[in-house]
Amino acid sequence: MIMSLLKNSLVFFFIALFFVPQINAIPSGGVIPPTFTHKSGFWYDEWGLTRDYAEGSDGYIPGLQSETIGANRELAYSIGERFRSTYNDRTVMAVAILKYVQTWTEYGYDSDNVVMGGVAQDEWAWNADEMAHNIDERSGALAVGDCEDLAFLCATIYNGAGIETAIVDAPEHVALLIWLPDFQNANQYWELPEDSRGAGWIWVEATGSRNPLGWTPSDFFDGYWTAYTLVDGVYHPQQPVQSESSSGFDNLDLLFAIGFLLLIIISRMFRR
Repeated sequence: MIMSLLKNSLVFFFIALFFVPQINAIPSGGVIPPTFTHKSGFWYDEWGLTRDYAEGSDGYIPGLQSETIGANRELAYSIGERFRSTYNDRTVMAVAILKYVQTWTEYGYDSDNVVMGGVAQDEWAWNADEMAHNIDERSGALAVGDCEDLAFLCATIYNGAGIETAIVDAPEHVALLIWLPDFQNANQYWELPEDSRGAGWIWVEATGSRNPLGWTPSDFFDGYWTAYTLVDGVYHPQQPVQSESSSGFDNLDLLFAIGFLLLIIISRMFRR
């Protein structure tokens, strides 16, 4: 226990020491704060995506990721590049990236934090650079966002670190998969049909400060969600396949609980 706490403390110290974002860069879109246009009842960004609606050809899922990678890469991507240049072990790096995002972001509802045209927005998505520019480790300022904001931020940082990602569009939730087949501590490994490498995708859940890397929430064990991979500039929607070898922490917890109850029942039977 002591060694574990010491290890986590050293990881946190290392992140704080080496990964301080540079706030003086220009965000994707060319201006900070970013500008948006209201038309036909929706708010559009400079790439023509609606920030207050997720679905459809101009919805922010999954296209918002493209605003902060490739030719558009900027602050969030550079954070990933610094992780990549510092870590030799990809699994340790992947854990550190999630810890970084969990440390320097705060979950907040859109309606409490986003006002456009004088109206609070029930739905809104920030891209990864817009989130990254709200982080200031010198002052302790955190970036505030909900599930899609944290997922896109994670995705771009992982991309900058050289790790493949897939945006997860689940019922009432957005998350992320990363390709990390050597990671040993996931409760579920996923396979994507168009990917011939097998079950090596793991879940990234940044909405809680204590969610470990590779933990798929039990609500999404059924696989009734879509993962979007980006190949040569084209998004490919895929329905995930659960690995047959994955038992899942949640299922193990249930088995242990049932076994414990059976032991209690049997012991009481023999006492009679």
